[in-house]
Amino acid sequence: MDQRKFVTFLILSVLVLMLFSIMFPPPRPAKPPAQAAGEQADGKPAEDADAARDAKSEEQAVDEEQPAPDAAPPGKLPEVADAKVDDQYVTLGSLDLTSGYRMLVTLTNTGAAVRRAEMSSSRYTDQHDWSGYLGELELKDIDGGVQVQVVGPGTPAAQATPVAIEPGDVIVGIDVPKPPKTLTVDTFKAALKETDPGDSITLRVRRGNQNAPEPRTVRLVRRPLAVLRPEIENYRMRKADPPPDFVDRPSLLLSLAMLDLSADAFPGEETVGAVQFSRRLSDVLENGNWEVAERGATSVTFRRPMPEIGLEIIKRYSLAVVPPDKRKDVNYPGYHLQVDIEFRNTGTAAQQLVYRLDGPTGMPLEGWWWAHKISRQRWFGAAGLRDVVVRFDGNPVYQIDCPEIAEGDAQPMGQGQALTYAGVDGQYFAAVMIPQRQSLNEVWFDSVEAIIVGPKPEPRTPHNFTNVTCRMTRKPIEVAAGGMHRDSFQVFIGPKRPDLLAQYQAAGDPNHTLADIVYYGLALFAAVARAMLAVLHFFFGIIGNYGIAIIMLTVLVRGAMFPVSYKQTQNMARMQALKPEMDRINEKYKTDMQKRSQAMQELYRKHKINPLGGCLPLFLQLPVFIGLYRALMVDIELRQSPLFGQAIRWCSNLAAPDMLLDWSPIMPDFIDNGIGLFGLGPYLNILPIVAVVLMLLTQKMTMPPPTNEQAAMQQKMMKYMMIFIGLLFYKVASGLCLYFIASSLWGIAERKLLPKTQTAAAAADGTTGPPPGTTGRRPRDGGPNTDPNGRPSRTRRSRKAKRKK
Repeated sequence: MDQRKFVTFLILSVLVLMLFSIMFPPPRPAKPPAQAAGEQADGKPAEDADAARDAKSEEQAVDEEQPAPDAAPPGKLPEVADAKVDDQYVTLGSLDLTSGYRMLVTLTNTGAAVRRAEMSSSRYTDQHDWSGYLGELELKDIDGGVQVQVVGPGTPAAQATPVAIEPGDVIVGIDVPKPPKTLTVDTFKAALKETDPGDSITLRVRRGNQNAPEPRTVRLVRRPLAVLRPEIENYRMRKADPPPDFVDRPSLLLSLAMLDLSADAFPGEETVGAVQFSRRLSDVLENGNWEVAERGATSVTFRRPMPEIGLEIIKRYSLAVVPPDKRKDVNYPGYHLQVDIEFRNTGTAAQQLVYRLDGPTGMPLEGWWWAHKISRQRWFGAAGLRDVVVRFDGNPVYQIDCPEIAEGDAQPMGQGQALTYAGVDGQYFAAVMIPQRQSLNEVWFDSVEAIIVGPKPEPRTPHNFTNVTCRMTRKPIEVAAGGMHRDSFQVFIGPKRPDLLAQYQAAGDPNHTLADIVYYGLALFAAVARAMLAVLHFFFGIIGNYGIAIIMLTVLVRGAMFPVSYKQTQNMARMQALKPEMDRINEKYKTDMQKRSQAMQELYRKHKINPLGGCLPLFLQLPVFIGLYRALMVDIELRQSPLFGQAIRWCSNLAAPDMLLDWSPIMPDFIDNGIGLFGLGPYLNILPIVAVVLMLLTQKMTMPPPTNEQAAMQQKMMKYMMIFIGLLFYKVASGLCLYFIASSLWGIAERKLLPKTQTAAAAADGTTGPPPGTTGRRPRDGGPNTDPNGRPSRTRRSRKAKRKK
């Protein structure tokens, strides 16, 4: 057997297995039977995380089924009245980047929470929805049309002519090629889906008591990326139905985990069980409407008075503003909300309370059918598209992968440790909360958990789609009568730019920054990825196009490897020249593999051929390939970087597949859904096909003709393996395909331009073989009187000459 071909086949097999493990990590092992299907080890049904924690608190405070002797009967528990406040939305910031805001944040008074956070820069637009964007108006169906509940500054709706659209306006008509017969929220959104950015449309709007609607002309734009959004939009993006018990929870919800109240807080009432009552309060705080107490240019204050228990809770949101002289600085720290939580004791006695604060939710499932995020826990495994990241003082970043959370394997963390930050980490964006403490060793929280938001995912839904967040449980707070306690948090919501993240520090310590959440993988691949990025950014600074920068990187890498590839080509030429000798050895030792191998090795030594020389370029390029793959998966600069421009959809994002044609209308669901090896996704991608074709052509040019049936079978297997590699490559980033295409073209050019020189060099080294341009056919069986090329030997020619004389 030809050892060179065997080793090449072995290396390709290992490479394919590594790629498969990177792109399609194996499923996690199933739980033991005793703990499966929601059972504990003793076979009893397991309680959910909330119930388990509450049960622990109940052991300390009150038994739920047998109230403590001092507890009042359930009918005497003080009722917290529902606030008679209507649903209301308010905004902070603007989509106009010149305004000094880096985002537009929509807040809801239901739970005093964050509903949406949209990026202002056109550099961060939605990569799935390419329809025209009017603005998120939080529309509501009413008789005759849809009512606008909020209008964000800087949106097209706020810039409508002749008069801007305002909250309370009723849209009764939309001028599009196919206007809906009946205008509802669903039909209005469907009509907008048929528009394109740059289109001008006319809306018929009725305001107040006007009888006749008035026209409003709006110029649509590209949809900005919403780093935080309602989770239902992620379901719609994947064309999936939410589960029946689906509840769309906004971000930064507050609840009470425990509340100890003295009898003085309730004249005429007895002491109340903390666990029982805190549950009622939590429901009111999370699902009830808060008052909008104050609303300024950069801040909004929500208030929830609870006179029944002598408590008032304040949540204040303040959005960062970028000063005019820093607005061109993309790394200026302007991507954060300041969240202040105040507890005011309006009673006559001290109170002790424990609150829970949930983190950001609804991170986008950007690239749901192609994206892969690196896991910190598994060497070549993929994490979820949104994972929980936590760091404690003196410890490295800990990433809890989304599949681990979905399977219920995540455990509470940080008991007794000082929390540095916690939040949700996406592929290119993150939403992380930094407690504003005076010192790093100040302990605020009893525990931090990674939790599922809403219902658990359906069994057939990939776990990396799960909506997750962090939950922080505060240490007990003592609030004196008439006193107040305040906790503040800095909530980063934005792109994962290392220089930007480095400026978000915990307690002002430069060693505890958000830059640690940027992860390129293992040390070797991380070093190569950073080197690749440094070179790409350098070339981009010269050219201004990352596609051309990737081609220049390919030329640099292949140029540096030219001595090695030159030696490989020389080896191939010598081996082709030696083909007749190799055929003779194969024929002579047809039945003795050991002697055949020894003869081949002797032939290689005699003519200075390294049979493994062709594998060296593969080994050298493997770290480059993985490093570039990791760079494309992590670097925010490569996201949304086009090959030709943003005017066309094709290859408009080098960090994603090229998406030449939407074939979802004609393809079955198992292909469109992007799940598994044969889930190719909803688009026809042309660049991976070109890359595989070029790799097959290169393989055909570099592989010598088979010398026996075994070698022929081996080469067939390698061709089939290339098809398998093509399936793996189908959903990789177009920038990586561009690298492979350029590298393959370089190799083909080397092979076409250098063979005559190499064969001549081989002949100069004493190698016998066919001259350049010959077909390398097997020699004729002329017996001992023929040379290796099938021509009469010198002895035979001299005998013929003597006979003629």
